[in-house]
Amino acid sequence: MDETQYRAAERELWAWAGLEPTERRIRLPRSGTTVRVQEVGEGEPVVFVHGGPNSGSTWAPLVAHLDGFRCLLLDRPGTGLSDPLPDPGLDALIRFSETVLGDLLDASGLHSAHAVGSSLGGFVLLRGSAAEPERVERMIQMGCPAMVPGMLTPPFMRVLGTPVLGRLVRALPPSERTGRMMLRQIGHGASLDAGRFPAPFERWYLALQRHTDTMANDADLISEAMGPRGFHARHTIPEDVLSSVKAPTLLHWGADDTFGGEDVARRLVGLLPDAVLDLVPDGGHLPWLDDPVRSAATVIAFLGEASAPG
Repeated sequence: MDETQYRAAERELWAWAGLEPTERRIRLPRSGTTVRVQEVGEGEPVVFVHGGPNSGSTWAPLVAHLDGFRCLLLDRPGTGLSDPLPDPGLDALIRFSETVLGDLLDASGLHSAHAVGSSLGGFVLLRGSAAEPERVERMIQMGCPAMVPGMLTPPFMRVLGTPVLGRLVRALPPSERTGRMMLRQIGHGASLDAGRFPAPFERWYLALQRHTDTMANDADLISEAMGPRGFHARHTIPEDVLSSVKAPTLLHWGADDTFGGEDVARRLVGLLPDAVLDLVPDGGHLPWLDDPVRSAATVIAFLGEASAPG
């Protein structure tokens, strides 16, 4: 861990986005850990939970265009600059998912908020909004949430989940080339080829892999969840949990998301009580990175319905 070098790259990313977030360290009593939350903007509160291996600053290109919202950007435990969970593993992640929204909102003086999640962060929000539905006003899932029915597994994820090959890959020094390879494998090839990923974002992402424990911690989690053919079926979110999600939900889903195409998205729409699908052409697993302006307009429109007359 080299926090100084990581923070330097992070500051460059936020300067590119034209923002200066504040940050707090918040104790989550029911999870037994302390996390970092960055905050930008004023207005209706929105909690953002990222996927893996990633951290809260991945949302910078999106929140740069979200005027009128108080954006709370969580570094999940063990990622970015947050402490890990005391008992790492999937069981602990599920317990964390079911309590994190309540603990984070209590510490922020809030009863409820909107929520935006991506990939593993989407898993956290689905579990959390089912467990404590009163905490979530509206929810947006950016891309395929982790471990939903029908989810697929890209090749690099299967490699990370293999005991021998996974250890070899994690031992390799991070590089810009491997970072681009990962982005390409999750559906962002068109954006990479078109030069839509800004250099400060790529430098920040490389610093995240080099100078924090994010990759090691999330790779361990991925390895536990997977077998040689992909994620273990026993870790799939049960349908009764999905049916307990009461928040109106938007699936903002990249058409090129390699974790699941339109068929997986429509299946999830059918399992959630109140959900709609917005399919993003040429979008990958992290669709706001392909077109942050379009994604921000979609977020503003959907969350704005909560306060619309009638």
